Amino acid sequence: MQEQKDNENKKSIVFSWQHNEFDQLLKSCERTDDVAITLKYLKNKNWKILETGCGLGRVVKYLYDKGLKNIYGIEINQDSVAWLNKSFPDLNIEHGDILNMKYPLNSFDMVLSYGLIEHFPDGPDAPLNALYNVLKPGGIGIITVPSFNLLRRISYALSFIDPRKNNLVRKAFSKPHRKWNRKRFSYYIDPQRGNFFEYRFTPKQFETVCKRAGFDIIESTPIAHIDGLFHSVFRPFVSFKNWEFKVSKSGVLLNKLFKKVPFLHNHMHACVVRKPVNEK
Repeated sequence: MQEQKDNENKKSIVFSWQHNEFDQLLKSCERTDDVAITLKYLKNKNWKILETGCGLGRVVKYLYDKGLKNIYGIEINQDSVAWLNKSFPDLNIEHGDILNMKYPLNSFDMVLSYGLIEHFPDGPDAPLNALYNVLKPGGIGIITVPSFNLLRRISYALSFIDPRKNNLVRKAFSKPHRKWNRKRFSYYIDPQRGNFFEYRFTPKQFETVCKRAGFDIIESTPIAHIDGLFHSVFRPFVSFKNWEFKVSKSGVLLNKLFKKVPFLHNHMHACVVRKPVNEK
């Protein structure tokens, strides 16, 4: 996967996907926390389900193969959708922007949003409202975002004294000036300088934006701890290849130890939400 950096005219980051990685992505569904938590709350195979920002369709295909034939996907990358439509014509995947979905209000029993709402420079409110609108009253949403965990907060604080990020030092070594991203919200913005990529959220911030969209929160939990171990300073203990993490024995012990401290190193955070039943 490669991200395509946004410009001022784009509403969100658009990812490009490598079609030859599809089989590896599909297999990853057996290991990832986002899919596991979805299966935990998926009570009826006849539910009508929508995955927004479905990428290369790994989850849509995975759930379809498990017997959920009433699953839909929407993806903004037209090349990925064209490939999916040709390769898997039985899947209901269409090209579109989640901020301009054509589905009627209250259409779906479950909506899935894995690592999507953080990629909108204007913030998570508009995509969350879009999810809320297409979900039926009483319907379930599984929404995940990058966690601004404790290790990331420490790294962020240290970045202000890192000479490599000081523009005066960079100028002295003939390095290009790096402009600070304009901060619009209290959420952490990544990267701090250069082209916008994503926002990261503390648990309270994520829960607040979900509630602001109108959702009730059923569960709020840290996920993707091994991913967090990999993305922090502990790569000697974790490697990543073919969309699978290989963890050393030391890494397994380190992960168990770190997990005793809530939100220390989890890469993502998941909120399981429900649209109130009194909504019409």
